[in-house]
Amino acid sequence: MGKNDGMARLRLAAGAVTGALAMAGASGATAADSPASPAAAPKPALATIIMSEQIDFTSAINGHTYRIQIAKPFAPAPKGGYPTLYVLDGDGYFGTWSSAVRMRGISQEIEPAVVVGVGYPDGDNSLMVAMSRRNYDLTQSPPDAETAASAPGFKGKDATADADTFFRVLEEEIKPRVARAIAVAPGRDILFGHSLGGLFVLHTLYKHPDAFHTWLALSPSVWWDDRSVLKDEPAFVDWVKKTHPELKLFVAVGRLEQVPPTADALPPGYTLEKMTAMVNRSAMVDNAQGVVTRLSAIDGGPGFHVDGKVFEGKTHISVAWESVNTFLDFALPLPKPSR
Repeated sequence: MGKNDGMARLRLAAGAVTGALAMAGASGATAADSPASPAAAPKPALATIIMSEQIDFTSAINGHTYRIQIAKPFAPAPKGGYPTLYVLDGDGYFGTWSSAVRMRGISQEIEPAVVVGVGYPDGDNSLMVAMSRRNYDLTQSPPDAETAASAPGFKGKDATADADTFFRVLEEEIKPRVARAIAVAPGRDILFGHSLGGLFVLHTLYKHPDAFHTWLALSPSVWWDDRSVLKDEPAFVDWVKKTHPELKLFVAVGRLEQVPPTADALPPGYTLEKMTAMVNRSAMVDNAQGVVTRLSAIDGGPGFHVDGKVFEGKTHISVAWESVNTFLDFALPLPKPSR
């Protein structure tokens, strides 16, 4: 692409975004329109993300409440509808992913897509409540005794191990709601999950591989329950060899996830010995790379693609933002021009 083409693309993107922002804010007054004294200032409201919808509902499947946030692309819908990116832990990641997908889509760097954050209204009152909810939804089996003893959020028979039911909520209740809200392309769904969310991505991939077209697992907690998620991997491998599916998987992790912290950077309540043992036991980098190595070796046909990356210098937290563009380049590449 030449310099003039690049400048034209940037002007197009800027103009489109400006237009979208103007349309979204056309009905609102600015501070300059109606100056008011401090005493008369209205009570601040919660911030919102423009051109997005939020739906709270109670599942008929498990009786639990969920919040889905739907970000509509700035770019016009293609023939057949948009691809859809489902982001687990939407309470934390919806804003980041929706902004990245929209801006890169309108700049013609990736294919425009709908972003759906899947989270919990409980987070409005207590983040810890939402964290407990995710433990329940994203794990496929109870924790081993050591994990249960060291992590209060994983204790109790009802605290974990309902991933298969949560999968039904996604398929039978959330996807239809999204399809009613905006034109989406059938068969072009993408699933992203981080940490326990990454564990859910792998578990669901192995058990329901035709549910999504593209799977994005970041720092997956493969260690959970003595790596029990891997028991379904052989059946998945056989399925790929037999069907040669159109399926893409990217597994990423931060290099520092397998490096114990220094004594002056320990989480509250942890000794260096305990933290080192936990890091070594989790083996985040080794486990993630093991999945990529095994699955990329499968002869799955031309539509089967497995890739992975270790982000140097990144922790379990910082990798969540470092990885966004890499995942988007993999999941939403621009279609190749027809000749």
